[in-house]
Amino acid sequence: MNGDPLDYVDPGTAFSLAGLLYLLLALAAGVHVVLNKQNEGAAFSWLGIIVLAPLVGAILYWLFGINRIRRRAQAELPDYTVSVNAEVQGNTVDLNTVPDHWLPLMRLGGGIHHTNYMAGNSVEPLINGDAAYPVMIDAINQACQCVVLSSYIFEYDDVGSQFVDALVAAHERGVEVRVLIDGLGVGYGFSLVRADRVLRRRGVKTARFLSTWSTAGTRFINLRNHRKILSVDGQVAFVGGMNIRAGNLVSSAMEEVGRKSKHLTQDVHFKVQGPVINQINAVFAADWQFAARESLSLPHWHGEAAGSVSIRALLDGPDDNYQKLQLTILGAIQAAKTRICVVSPYFLPDRTVLSALQIAVLRGVRVDICVPARNNLLFVGWAMLANRRKLLRDGIHLHESDAPFDHSKLFLVDDYWSMIGSSNWDARSLELNFEINLECYDKQMNAEMSTIFERKLASASEVSDCADRYLLLRLRNNFFRLFSPYL
Repeated sequence: MNGDPLDYVDPGTAFSLAGLLYLLLALAAGVHVVLNKQNEGAAFSWLGIIVLAPLVGAILYWLFGINRIRRRAQAELPDYTVSVNAEVQGNTVDLNTVPDHWLPLMRLGGGIHHTNYMAGNSVEPLINGDAAYPVMIDAINQACQCVVLSSYIFEYDDVGSQFVDALVAAHERGVEVRVLIDGLGVGYGFSLVRADRVLRRRGVKTARFLSTWSTAGTRFINLRNHRKILSVDGQVAFVGGMNIRAGNLVSSAMEEVGRKSKHLTQDVHFKVQGPVINQINAVFAADWQFAARESLSLPHWHGEAAGSVSIRALLDGPDDNYQKLQLTILGAIQAAKTRICVVSPYFLPDRTVLSALQIAVLRGVRVDICVPARNNLLFVGWAMLANRRKLLRDGIHLHESDAPFDHSKLFLVDDYWSMIGSSNWDARSLELNFEINLECYDKQMNAEMSTIFERKLASASEVSDCADRYLLLRLRNNFFRLFSPYL
């Protein structure tokens, strides 16, 4: 019998089978959402997409809605923080020396993160790339044993090339060098030359964290390594929110062009010395093993106390069973007695955090939040505008900083507690990204961070009313707020 086999398939049967397959795919996706999504808002959003467009919604969910990294990471990453704690018990904080008011928060942090506070650290803020980059490059140039660097963005521009030269020079004099760049962040910038490719060609070992530049990699596009770490010889480390790119040279660029460029970015980075470097190194080693399949034995801090700051490194990511960073933020807000100060470029926390801030204000705590007046991410900026009305109504003091865009991250509570690091106050940092932050207890450090915060407020404008009086603007802003879990 000749002819096309499709001629013998009953159209009604084919249509029924296609419809059944269509239904089963959507049903499977819906069941997976109900069983696995802990965030009710995200679950309802995905269910709505799947119901309205079953085939497209199911495919989008399988591609972007599933955290495939959690199981793999939990199976493959050794518990570095436990091993580091065992080696530095002598540097842990004596809780008898901590003011009684802060003991519950310290114990909460221990229950969340299972790592110890390390006593005897120093923290030096470095304002913008003008202050940070020369110190970081000098540290690389002084390295004798080991340099490890992790960055979300590492552009091969005037600044990136200086870092590349320093890293290569360290490698050529026998220093062990490892460079980890996020698989999505590596594509930022206008240069066609990638810094990690240049490093590899010149002999430096590099790795990309969950590369997205392939069809398979799109499954992990929402799961980014947002950590910024530079650690040298176990004696000095740098953490914060600053990427490696010429746009962070704010003072130099403004002197050169004589005006504020929209491409410039303000930021604060931090030079850290002391035993907490062991925890910072543990975070890098875990990330490196995950990305490069290589175990590292990094040098540890064995010196005397470098300062008076007690610090715990907060390791947070989508491989955790619960949102460690958000729990830490909620605990700190609850502990506040007099003031809460926040600087964040992307302020889109969920209703739980917003309610905690509202309760703090009702308890008599002053809450000041400083965000950029004009966001570098248009949709994020619109979504942030939608929260203005609620923040002002709740009695929160909202400040907007002028250009250059402020990418700094600071979180201060009263006159004793500070958190610095890579995290923003949005769903990406609180749920999706791999982040590193330092939880710090010290009055002198808090006072120094407060000075930086007050300088930012002095150059910002306090918001007294909502700018979205027009209906169309409110519709636009609130529409994009619906997507805040994914922005």
